[in-house]
Amino acid sequence: MEILEYLTITLFVIWCVSEIVIRLISLRNRSKSLSEEADRFSAFIIWLCTIPPIFFAILIREGLIFVNGFGNLSALFPLLGYLGCAVLAFGISFRVVAVATLNRQFTSEVSILDKQELVEKGIYGKIRHPAYLGFLVSLFGMGLISGNWVSLALLVVLPLTAILYRIHVEERVLLHHFGTAYQEYERRTKRLFPGIW
Repeated sequence: MEILEYLTITLFVIWCVSEIVIRLISLRNRSKSLSEEADRFSAFIIWLCTIPPIFFAILIREGLIFVNGFGNLSALFPLLGYLGCAVLAFGISFRVVAVATLNRQFTSEVSILDKQELVEKGIYGKIRHPAYLGFLVSLFGMGLISGNWVSLALLVVLPLTAILYRIHVEERVLLHHFGTAYQEYERRTKRLFPGIW
């Protein structure tokens, strides 16, 4: 096994562990009066649009799908693989910082906690959903590592669609709870991509 393989496996394990820890943090912070109506199945939809593309990318990378090389980006390897590892590491770090910034206010499901405050410090001073951005950047890194444009597209498009739905659901709940304070926060920040949207 070469260095890129070890690095890829290590980062994938770190990503999996970070997502498990994030889920445990969410369970610790979870509202006892959680309304599944508020979440509108968005947490489930995100994972439904994430896990199959990850498995698909693994199957492609291992040569079990598209054995004829369809979508192969091998001409750009190993550079693309190392770039993907760097992007994946950045995405994991960005997501962890976003979750740590929210601390006890972070949940995986859309809900309003007791004594919920509007967090505007750190990266939340620039974008409203940095944890989702970190998640998407991580998946983009995985797509680059896969070395196949089909898995790259699936790892970006499907989760992005789910995240956009989630942002819509979450912002409606936050706007309802915080009112004009959240409207003012929306005016000062971007949703997902700094300086763009």
